[in-house]
Amino acid sequence: MLRQHASDQGAWQNALQQIQPDGIAWIREEALDPLLVSEYRDALHALGMPVRLESQLIGGEGLKAWDVLPTLLDMFESSGLSRRSLVITTGGGALSDAVGFAASVWKRGMPVAHIPTTTLAAVDAAWGGKTGMNWGEVKNQVGTFHPPTFVHVDSRWMRTLSPREFQAGLAEAAKHAMIDAHVNLSPTPSYADLVQGAGSSVDAWNTWLEQSAAVKMRVVAQDPQEQGLRSVLNLGHTLGHALESACLSTSTPLLHGEAVAMGLAFALWEAEHPALCEEQLTPDAAQEAATFRAWLNHQIPVSRTDWPAAGVLWAFMMQDKKNVGNEVRDVAWRGTGRLVWPASWKKAAFEATWHDFLRCWNEPSPPSDP
Repeated sequence: MLRQHASDQGAWQNALQQIQPDGIAWIREEALDPLLVSEYRDALHALGMPVRLESQLIGGEGLKAWDVLPTLLDMFESSGLSRRSLVITTGGGALSDAVGFAASVWKRGMPVAHIPTTTLAAVDAAWGGKTGMNWGEVKNQVGTFHPPTFVHVDSRWMRTLSPREFQAGLAEAAKHAMIDAHVNLSPTPSYADLVQGAGSSVDAWNTWLEQSAAVKMRVVAQDPQEQGLRSVLNLGHTLGHALESACLSTSTPLLHGEAVAMGLAFALWEAEHPALCEEQLTPDAAQEAATFRAWLNHQIPVSRTDWPAAGVLWAFMMQDKKNVGNEVRDVAWRGTGRLVWPASWKKAAFEATWHDFLRCWNEPSPPSDP
């Protein structure tokens, strides 16, 4: 996979020239910045390659419904796409998941490239080559390993995100920081600088997003098909996916990043009240846990009181892809870079830990010193 540096606008064009596809399909989300869409369209046509399909879809988890797949495949067929064609996605993680899956099964595998437009996709979903479709009410039960030909990160796409969407995506960056001590948790300049359009802020955010994604790619390189080590990237996701699935059909669904942020907060709680393994936190790790917890509370606020019951979550966790038999496998955090896998939950232990976690989560914070 080619990893193009986002600040170089010509990098993705150079990648296309190296690939020389016999046709291009550009599938993007609606409501993106029209000026950027026009800029990228002009750049595509300047290459002189046949753009056989340009289509807009509504982003979000609805794209990952199984009945959407025939629509995508019909689009590929009517556009005459072959195994030497290339699909370029421009959108969030749900778009790259769904279109990436469709590309992976079309003609038994058509190349795909991603231009992420959300923080979550830029640091996580666009990278690593996992595609996913939801089945029933459960996240990512159907999918393939189909690495993108290249990923092109351009943080200018993220200026149109709502603050909630932008912040939610930072959960995956927090996860990478909990895995790798070399990650800078707080990028500079701020998101406000990026929105205001300063060129230096775009370059800074491009670099920060790619450095976070590099944590994932270092792990993926050692275990591309998730046979062992790659499972540590699921830190916070066993519970996170269960929360996301349980809230999906409610009037107040969680964004994926918000669910992961809660999963990470829960992992930090478990680390300080061990239920998965006997290893205790060192004083340094306890301080790290406090720093991560404060960062999550500040950067990704999740205001909710109607959390699903432990039994509901356990039913979803039992369907997690990492499980073996009737055993719910999870990743236990014991300090930055110190992860325990596999760590197995017992139902009673999870229910008690979830109950205690929520009790403290819902308690009002003590007043700060004047």
